[in-house]
Amino acid sequence: MVLLNRLPIPPLPWLASIALALASPQAAALGDPVSAPTGAAGPKLTLPASDRPAGVQPAVIPVPSVELNRYVGGWYEIARIPNRFQRQCARHTVALYGLRPDGRLSVLNQCIKRSGNVDQATGVAKVVDPVSRARLKVSLVSFLGWRPFWGDYWVIGLDDDYRWAVVGSPDRRYGWVLARTPRLDDTTMASIRELLERQGYAWSRFEPSNPFLTLERPAP
Repeated sequence: MVLLNRLPIPPLPWLASIALALASPQAAALGDPVSAPTGAAGPKLTLPASDRPAGVQPAVIPVPSVELNRYVGGWYEIARIPNRFQRQCARHTVALYGLRPDGRLSVLNQCIKRSGNVDQATGVAKVVDPVSRARLKVSLVSFLGWRPFWGDYWVIGLDDDYRWAVVGSPDRRYGWVLARTPRLDDTTMASIRELLERQGYAWSRFEPSNPFLTLERPAP
């Protein structure tokens, strides 16, 4: 929680939005840290797009591994696929993750609404793939400690130095670009765009999370 205070802007609900967004009936996984191999920014798909049958999308593939003790901390939301769970968020969406004694992660999501008020949500995340720790499930809804809804949280892109991360769901309904800083340079954003397109995402679906930023679009 201390890391949150180091962020220059108020924290906001990104994971909360995610957790709630992903905690839908259709969304059906965190754990101990493991070493992240070089090139963890995302595996290349086996079948090039040019060789896939028309209309066939590649499967969404998580990164080979995630070191949770490096992944925790504060993240700024750079871009996202619009979703109904984050409609109230106008700017400065932030997520804060922390390691819990039970091996799960604490989740704090915050954003600033159009009214200027801060919207906040808390939850937990758990690992469903103990080998890679890249497939997680998040819950932001609790009834007296009982959490009936869990949403998919897959890390599908990750910088070797954990400067940025790309999170999505296997059905591609949800997607987020996160970073340790409020902005990413154009070269990094171009690499993230290519990564998402390899994973079968349409870059045009993503919108900047800060209204003062724009996303570079490829030439038609």
